[in-house]
Amino acid sequence: MPSPPPSSPDAATLTPRAAAALLARCASRAAAAALHARLLRCSRAFFRSPYLANCLAAAYSRLGAAPSAVAFLRAAVARPNVFTRNILLSALLGSGHLEDARRLFDGMAQRDAVTYNAMLSGYAAAALPEEALRLFHSMRERGVTPTGFTFSIVSSTVGSARHGQQLHAAAVRHGLAHLDAVVGNALIDMYRRIGLLKHAACVFSCMEEPDVTSWNSVMSVYKDQALSRTVFECFRSMSSKGFSVDGFSVSTVLSVCSDVKDFAKGDQMLALCVKMSFVTNSIVCSAVIDFLCVSDRLSDAVQLFRGMPTWGSEPCNALISGYARSGLMEEALNLFVASMRNGVVPTGFTFASVLRWSSCFGLMEQGTQIHCLVCKLGFQDDVIVSTALTDMYCKLGLTRHARKTFRTVVAKDLVLWNTMLLGLLQNGRGKEALGIFRRMLKCGIQPDRITLFGALSACSLEGLVTEAMDIITLFKDRNVERGSEFCREQVARV
Repeated sequence: MPSPPPSSPDAATLTPRAAAALLARCASRAAAAALHARLLRCSRAFFRSPYLANCLAAAYSRLGAAPSAVAFLRAAVARPNVFTRNILLSALLGSGHLEDARRLFDGMAQRDAVTYNAMLSGYAAAALPEEALRLFHSMRERGVTPTGFTFSIVSSTVGSARHGQQLHAAAVRHGLAHLDAVVGNALIDMYRRIGLLKHAACVFSCMEEPDVTSWNSVMSVYKDQALSRTVFECFRSMSSKGFSVDGFSVSTVLSVCSDVKDFAKGDQMLALCVKMSFVTNSIVCSAVIDFLCVSDRLSDAVQLFRGMPTWGSEPCNALISGYARSGLMEEALNLFVASMRNGVVPTGFTFASVLRWSSCFGLMEQGTQIHCLVCKLGFQDDVIVSTALTDMYCKLGLTRHARKTFRTVVAKDLVLWNTMLLGLLQNGRGKEALGIFRRMLKCGIQPDRITLFGALSACSLEGLVTEAMDIITLFKDRNVERGSEFCREQVARV
């Protein structure tokens, strides 16, 4: 049954301010609609001014009835003000009418930060980063001061180092990068996502009042850099400064313990998880299962998994990987199938984990079946899954299938390029590997140490000494490999 509208004064004492307060308290669309009907019965004069109409439309939008908000505002408000238009803009975006929202935005004589934030959110939700960045620059050119929320939205759309550093500089100029924890956290996540991990750590070190999210974010950054000791130091500092650790904090540290096989610290974190009842959290539970599997306590991991009231994708992924790591591929595949039967939608990590171990054990039939499922569920464009498929086919010697999978990916990242390069090399196809290397450079992908190893190994396989020297010179010019000792080792190989 629909929830009733909040208890309210009678018609004689119901004022626009009282009605607005009631609308703000509505917890369901049915309650808002019931209050709307009551206000109309009392007097249509309630909606002659935009104030109460704005409140009602805002309530509809907040409760997931954006189309109702749009229809009501267009019918009820003859002279909309900037607040009306902002609410209408958000409602249009909430209904998925991005083009209509942009037309409304372009026709607005007055635009404030709320107006721009709504439109920026629409572009971010529609995965249109270039439009979002252009609008952000237009906002600043028109003299509208960005808020912390503005920087949070725009940072989620940044995909390059240049744009990231420009956004960071703008946040510094507006005095928000170091003083506003929300902006600082957004910048840390942005730099982590685009791979500028040192910049992310620098943002954290300059924050005047970091919060728990800040500490968690920078610990993830140090984890990505494989700086396990720094992660442990951050965790201790966080606790000593009076911050209450949460599930994300302990799961990050526990994952690091698994990575470096520090079982003593891992057991301490495991005890803390039990003491603070964090194990019921799906993310923490998956980290615990992974740690138990890595520390050769698979039976304890299985027991923990079976005691979960509901299945989640993260714990399933962790146990599937644990089974496979122990060589129990039949159990891993059975759990993979059972998880889907229990309504757990597989993620890219699920497929990547199963495919990785299928290739390790030479299970071609199972691997191709999983590939069919990948296509059926629409994961063929996922770069993580495609990388795992490419790696699997290369390890199985099916380079034609690997190349076909590789070609279908539009947005190839460095890991996928390296996987294809090394996979061809492992199958004795040095010239093809060098072709992949040249295409990678033409596409503007910044190579790394693994790329250098693959390219020089391909030269060694084909006996191409001159080309190997050219590659080393190229890498030095790009400042990719600073270690001359590593370069000398690779030259010796050729």
